[in-house]
Amino acid sequence: MPTTAASKENGDSHVDQQTGRQPIVDESITDRSESDPGQTRSFDQTPSMPKNVPQRGKTAWSSLILGRLREIDKTPFRDELEAGQIQKYADLGHAHAQFVLGCMHAEGLGVPQNDVEAVRWFQRAADQDFAVAQNWLGSMHQQGRGIRQDDVQAFRWFHRAAQQGLSDAQFNLALCYRRGTGTPQDDFGAVHFLKLAAEQDHRWAQFNLGWMCYERRGGAGNDVDSVNWYRRAAVAGLDSAQYNLGYMYDVGLGVEQDFVEASSWYQKAADQNHVMAQRAIGMMYRDGAGVTQDHSLAVEWFRKSAEQGYALAQESLASMYFHGRGVPQDNQEAQEWYHAAATQGERWSQQKLAWMHMVGRGVSKDEALAFYWVQKAAMQDLSWSQAELGRLYYLGQGVPLDDAEALRWFRMAAELDSPAAQYMIGLMYSEGRGVEADETKAIQWYRKAAEQHYALAQNNLGRAHQKGLGVAQDDLIAVHWYRKAAEQQLPVGQSNLGFMYLHGKGVEADEEMAVELFRKAAEAGDAEAITVLAQRDEFHRSRRLKRIASMVSTIGASLALVLVMARILRRPKMKTLPTGLSGMGG
Repeated sequence: MPTTAASKENGDSHVDQQTGRQPIVDESITDRSESDPGQTRSFDQTPSMPKNVPQRGKTAWSSLILGRLREIDKTPFRDELEAGQIQKYADLGHAHAQFVLGCMHAEGLGVPQNDVEAVRWFQRAADQDFAVAQNWLGSMHQQGRGIRQDDVQAFRWFHRAAQQGLSDAQFNLALCYRRGTGTPQDDFGAVHFLKLAAEQDHRWAQFNLGWMCYERRGGAGNDVDSVNWYRRAAVAGLDSAQYNLGYMYDVGLGVEQDFVEASSWYQKAADQNHVMAQRAIGMMYRDGAGVTQDHSLAVEWFRKSAEQGYALAQESLASMYFHGRGVPQDNQEAQEWYHAAATQGERWSQQKLAWMHMVGRGVSKDEALAFYWVQKAAMQDLSWSQAELGRLYYLGQGVPLDDAEALRWFRMAAELDSPAAQYMIGLMYSEGRGVEADETKAIQWYRKAAEQHYALAQNNLGRAHQKGLGVAQDDLIAVHWYRKAAEQQLPVGQSNLGFMYLHGKGVEADEEMAVELFRKAAEAGDAEAITVLAQRDEFHRSRRLKRIASMVSTIGASLALVLVMARILRRPKMKTLPTGLSGMGG
């Protein structure tokens, strides 16, 4: 179950419709890169303090820090230095000890957590040009921890540490240049310091440099260079770099497209619990790209990612339940995962959820919720949702009828080349709703939609040419557009084409073809076609009855004549008297 608190179905996601997998996203890169070495730990080499460690373990961890610092900076610390002596050595002015004591206060290790005290010790070490302390002090200024937030001071301390060659400071400085925090935005400055850190095998610098190459920023390089930097970080085990390298192979950027190689890198990152990679390998299993198609495995990976709250994975999992792939079809489960993604702002899930509430699939029909979600998706530039929102205002369905608002949303969708919206704008011009009636403008919008194979627009364009509305009357062109609509099984298009055949307009008269078109339209429920066929049947029935009556009348007359003749033939013959006998008298 999720863990995160219209008329036509959409696909799995916009991304899926494009490439089938999730592409490189700056948000994912900056979030993961900028939160690791420079912001939470401040430098890549220092290990994180394990959770639930007893007090004696914390002093051991502090000793480990000192040992690691000694190893990094080649500083000759005595092996017998104990963590418990950190305060003593810090008070004596040892910069390393002052830095470690600052870390302990910042993290609450062995001492009460106290950012102000941490800053004080970082400052003392930084004033002695201890680079790592300068870098941490910069982070404290940047985050406003224990001191007033000040990007300019953060930049200043990062710069001082970077000048000493500290790779983490160089990386943090590069981020300041890239984001324009504490200094004017400068991609070239960012690339310069990223390269310095990357050449010291700083994985996150290599990763970010790969992204700068991908984006062609700061003269970093091209896709080939991007792949090279991602590879260096990926080989070093950085999960985000493994994911992005997989993507480069997936779509063939900087390398020849290779789904097998892409799957391999996605898998490496997924095994490190990288949520985007988990979804990506799930997509590969779903589509059978680079791996044997396996919907069950796809669902397994989608679920791993979805249960960690990754919205796109929740959407992908919802789609599997919706279509019954890899799991039994389950509208309710699909709805719950779509809802989890939608509440995180995932627009395609919002659109899908709106559609489910419109038609009552997996949920009860609910015009108010349908409107709520379709509006959310429409505000994120999904053309179907914008057109659907316009339709709701046009019909006054679930909202008050509002032609101006309907037209506004139709125009927004039309700018994204929605043929449905283009058709509706044409209809509003034709009807004079929300605008002054203008058949010429109506035709312009119908044509835009018709050229995108929108059947209703093709039919209306045919009608305009047949009637001469906004264009010159032309039965040939009318037939052309009616036929286009009829070929898409639009009942009214079939019916209108039937009339053209019936009356021989723009095409040779063909009653048989007309009847066939009327029957197709009638089977789809077109009322006019049903009426025409009924009238035709009545006409032919009437003709048959008249013909029969005529035949009966003719037969009756013939029979009467026969009867008369028969009577004549049956009458007795008269005797002929001799001539002369008639004059005999007495």
